[in-house]
Amino acid sequence: MPTTLQAAIAELNEEMIALRRQIHQRPELAMQEDETSALIAWKLRAEGIETQEGVGGTGVVGLVRGKRRGRCIALRADMDALPIQEATRLPFASEVPGVMHACGHDCHVAMLWAAGVALHRQREALRGTVKLIFQPAEEAVAGAPRMIADGVLDNPPVEAAVAVHVWKDPVGTLSLRYGEHLAAADGFDIVVRGKGGHGAMPHATADPVLAAANVVLALQQVVSRRVDPVRPAVLSVCQINGGSAFNIIPDEVALRGTVRTFGGPTRDLVESELQRVAQAAAKAYGCAARVKYTRSCPALIHDEALTRLVEATCREVSGAESVVVEADPCMGAEDFAFFAQRVPATQIAVGIGTPGGPEPLFHNARFLVEERGLAVGAEALASIAWRFVGGPD
Repeated sequence: MPTTLQAAIAELNEEMIALRRQIHQRPELAMQEDETSALIAWKLRAEGIETQEGVGGTGVVGLVRGKRRGRCIALRADMDALPIQEATRLPFASEVPGVMHACGHDCHVAMLWAAGVALHRQREALRGTVKLIFQPAEEAVAGAPRMIADGVLDNPPVEAAVAVHVWKDPVGTLSLRYGEHLAAADGFDIVVRGKGGHGAMPHATADPVLAAANVVLALQQVVSRRVDPVRPAVLSVCQINGGSAFNIIPDEVALRGTVRTFGGPTRDLVESELQRVAQAAAKAYGCAARVKYTRSCPALIHDEALTRLVEATCREVSGAESVVVEADPCMGAEDFAFFAQRVPATQIAVGIGTPGGPEPLFHNARFLVEERGLAVGAEALASIAWRFVGGPD
């Protein structure tokens, strides 16, 4: 990365941290990011960056145009918060009851803003276009497809996309992965219907509680006995709801859960087996099971050539010893995968942990970030974009 670009990010560091704290203090849930998107748009326009609001709902897009024509890369940050009551006691803790930035999306926004501003200030030497995508509703798996439907990858057409996420590694660490990175995420709802009655007379009922318990146990065998052991898959029942009193057998019990795979035949197999096993297990106890299976988010598969470019750039930014190439995929999910289905894409992880300190707890009321990591992430984003579109010959 040119020293002038690096110097610009260093100059922006305090403002970047202040922006992160401002967003952290006023978190907004998925598709409700009105205040956040208005702030981002104002900050971009204040720098003279061409800005579009209302993309895919509350999304914001900034366009950094180089003086010479060239390729176009998109840099993406998500900006929605989570329904969690913050318990950090930070001086800039959330002021919104029951809502908190507990996954670092406030950091993602701040890093992307700083990277975009630094690139804009060097636009005279920039060849090509950098599209800054501030995306809503990642946690709801809704923002990416909405922005894509609204044309975020067009005009000018995006040739590659890079996303950023903070991670538990120490400050200065940048991590990445080739190929399969994050899993496809599906959800299921099962209603086990029986015949309720008095808890003291179970023989006169078709007990859906017993049947539901059998369904839960049977579903655990889908992955262990039906899926090829070398193919990653997770099936978790996460909610069980039913009954109204300690002595009443209810008419029905509801189960909800998630399935994670890397798509393809394994995804198809788990869906069909879940349907079959749930219905058969319920029937064994005189009940019926109604199953609704929802495919939510595809798997995030990183493009190899783009990831090679990103790895080389990260080594320049942070030093070879601070770049981690992950050996294993993660069964979490990310709706950035929708971008990866359309253009070559990859995601980098930026360390925000403190060496020797407690590990950051994502999606937790006590989630803490070492803010020194933000400059590293901003430098990486700006440098990747610079290398992809091309600086001076």
